[in-house]
Amino acid sequence: MLSRLFALAIPLSTSLALASSACAQELAYASKLVSPGTITIATTGNAPPMTTMGGDGTLTGFDVELCRTVATGLKLKTEFVRVDFAATIPGLKSGRFDMICSATARTPQRLASPDLFMTEPTVENFSTLLVKAEGATIAAVGEAKGKTIGVVRGGQEGKLLSDLFGEDVTVTTYPGIAEEILDLKNGRIDAVAINYITASHHVHGDPALKILVPGFERDGVSPYTHALIVSRSQPELLEAVNGELARLKQSGELAKLQETWIGRN
Repeated sequence: MLSRLFALAIPLSTSLALASSACAQELAYASKLVSPGTITIATTGNAPPMTTMGGDGTLTGFDVELCRTVATGLKLKTEFVRVDFAATIPGLKSGRFDMICSATARTPQRLASPDLFMTEPTVENFSTLLVKAEGATIAAVGEAKGKTIGVVRGGQEGKLLSDLFGEDVTVTTYPGIAEEILDLKNGRIDAVAINYITASHHVHGDPALKILVPGFERDGVSPYTHALIVSRSQPELLEAVNGELARLKQSGELAKLQETWIGRN
């Protein structure tokens, strides 16, 4: 009741000014979108349960459905573009995409980047190793020294391994998770450096795989949070998306999405 009375007490001129400001902000980011009325979003579709292909051949997953919900709140349509993870940030920088939602870690390097903005956190996670359930040559993440580890090209895990082990680890890069897991099973690599949420998804569906817990610990790198990404040229879009994320958190919708897609992890 008090909030209603307060709203009614705002002078008409002030209300009009607030509405005008909100409208101006919306127009500021809307006019910079790749396609008018549509937010174009880069994602890989190969990092379940964050971004994946559904049984009907359409993109889905926690990040994808979160972006759809955010876009609805902003009264925008969505256009998802599937690319390898390494192509997401270059595509954003070149103006091909408006946003990235693809299980992206909110790292200090990305937060300091002059080319992109990271939104407020969406979910917590950490980096670890995925190994074969039988015959693994590594029993703990600290034993990666001297081993060959697979990472997704453009992800944070390659740098994490380099920072921790230097030249004492051999890093093999892949365009996606499916390719590195195949090489793991075939014995071409000793482990896959991967985030825990995605690793858990694969272990649930494949008893031949095992996650090493606890995972890596390095300040600012692991544990970490995920976030969405927008271009540095779109500060108004960043503010609008963060506003929607705050609303979804307050309403409980963000928690419901987490429970639906990653709750079992």
